[in-house]
Amino acid sequence: MSLLELQRLLGSMPPSAMGPEELAALGDGWPDALDFEGLVAKACFSDQCYTRTILHHSPGWELLVIGWLPGQRTARHGHGESFGATCVLAGSVLEVGYRLGPGGKVSRGERRKHGRGAVFYEQPDTIHHVEHAGRVRAVSLHLYAPPLRRMDLYETSTGTSQPRRSGRREPKSSIMER
Repeated sequence: MSLLELQRLLGSMPPSAMGPEELAALGDGWPDALDFEGLVAKACFSDQCYTRTILHHSPGWELLVIGWLPGQRTARHGHGESFGATCVLAGSVLEVGYRLGPGGKVSRGERRKHGRGAVFYEQPDTIHHVEHAGRVRAVSLHLYAPPLRRMDLYETSTGTSQPRRSGRREPKSSIMER
């Protein structure tokens, strides 16, 4: 499935149509259906931090590709009210999960390495960080429903949540500008 076909599919779906089951059904088909090379070509990279490129945005969906260089990682975070599906298109990433315990304390959970073609999912209550897990560039595709409006960041020392807007009022890069 090319980017154009994926955009058409997403654009044809009503905003209310995306629940966790629909997201999982779509994501489960990605490894066999996506044009990995075409999507990887849309990724941008920066020495400063991982780079998000918005591929499709609507009231109900947000599709983006992330370019990762070795050593780059996200902060420990949750996705607000959004459900997510992530597919690794090139390289590999490591996802480290966390659990929210008594008093709001966050403790480390399972570590999972995801290679090319792997798909993993985020629920609104998921707390994790994702990091580049290799020596060459990595690229991942992310679909969020509804679009990310807020991310909950978790302090390393206290484990407490500091909700904030996703920080993407202006995208670092948009496929529409290329």
